[in-house]
Amino acid sequence: PFICIYFLLCSVGWTFLGGLSGSSGGRKYGFGVDQVLHIEMVLPNGHHVRFGPTKWEDASADGYTVPKTIGVSGLCRSNPEEQDEEKWEWDSCPDGFGIDFNDLWYAVRGGGGGTWGVV
Repeated sequence: PFICIYFLLCSVGWTFLGGLSGSSGGRKYGFGVDQVLHIEMVLPNGHHVRFGPTKWEDASADGYTVPKTIGVSGLCRSNPEEQDEEKWEWDSCPDGFGIDFNDLWYAVRGGGGGTWGVV
């Protein structure tokens, strides 16, 4: 139960501005979303992926104290049968994978009804 509660608070509460989405300045001061370094999830097609921002631009001219994400890249787990997390291998996703990690990054951060995968 503790892990489940912790998971729900972290993956949902943290990515929605640390539970402060109703307050002003969440994006401006970098609550939650702008501090996520990468997301690891299992997609509906069964692929286990890890992705996160790899390009940023300065957003201080717009009044923000954190950089704006402009590029996201990701990797697929190449040995899905391995249960030991220390032995997991992350490689480029297979040809024809069909996932745009930029779109997935923004979708997981709040665009959709939870149908993107399991975080």
